[in-house]
Amino acid sequence: MKKYFVTLIVLFTLYSCKNNEAVKEEKVEEEVQKGFVIKLNDTVKKDDSFQVYYRTKSQPTFEEANSLYYEFKGNDKPQDITFILPEGVIPDFIRLDFGVNKEQEPIKVNSLTMSYFGKSFEIQGGNFFNYLLVEEKTMSYDKASATLTPIRNGDFYDPVTSSEMKLFEEIQKITK
Repeated sequence: MKKYFVTLIVLFTLYSCKNNEAVKEEKVEEEVQKGFVIKLNDTVKKDDSFQVYYRTKSQPTFEEANSLYYEFKGNDKPQDITFILPEGVIPDFIRLDFGVNKEQEPIKVNSLTMSYFGKSFEIQGGNFFNYLLVEEKTMSYDKASATLTPIRNGDFYDPVTSSEMKLFEEIQKITK
């Protein structure tokens, strides 16, 4: 009888976890329908937190108030890092900060997708560097292998990329 109850509890727990994952996926899909989404697919080997800043042409600088964080576990396999901008926000420019973990290994950029109400634009691999400018004081990059290598400079660590005009033009296409 005891084994029966343990089995029931295990099955219930597994079912609940699976159900929670389905609810989580539904919620992300629901949020995606509301507005602007930026999705990175990267291979990042160590736990970290990436940040996206967004601004319009009328805003002269990127500000902390207009940014989102995404914390994740490191993995040897590609993973999606999804930023869902607040409802009604349409950026003209973005800045991607590639983490705070000073022990991070090189990051492989597989793709960057931006979508807005069913329209999307995707950048694959090394083409990422045609649309985003790498701040070379903070990171080096290899276009052929589509990798970013953060630079550690004493206490300073802030690997950054920011929009090129080419990305601005693509954003305008999907938001009009």
